[in-house]
Amino acid sequence: MVSSRLPLICASLSLLLLLVYSEESVVVRSTELSDNSSQEEKELIEALQEVLEKLKSKRILPLDKKLGWVPSCDAGEQCAVRKGPRIGKLCNCPRGTTCNFYILKCL
Repeated sequence: MVSSRLPLICASLSLLLLLVYSEESVVVRSTELSDNSSQEEKELIEALQEVLEKLKSKRILPLDKKLGWVPSCDAGEQCAVRKGPRIGKLCNCPRGTTCNFYILKCL
């Protein structure tokens, strides 16, 4: 009975030693890489900050934010596009007119 447990204990101890050794090697490698990559990280951070500053300066109009918003068009103007069997709406027709999907204009 004791002899059957001995290989199990030896295997578990060797596995534990292997895990501890691999963690130490990862820590050593990460410190070596951090010295080399710290300069690259600083450059990337500076580049990202420049991009963020440029994006802050650009203002998005509230109308552009609305996903379902469609611009209005004048009577007689093209209001839809046909692409194969599908029809896409380009703009909303003014009051009193509707988009004729046969000729694709506001009537």
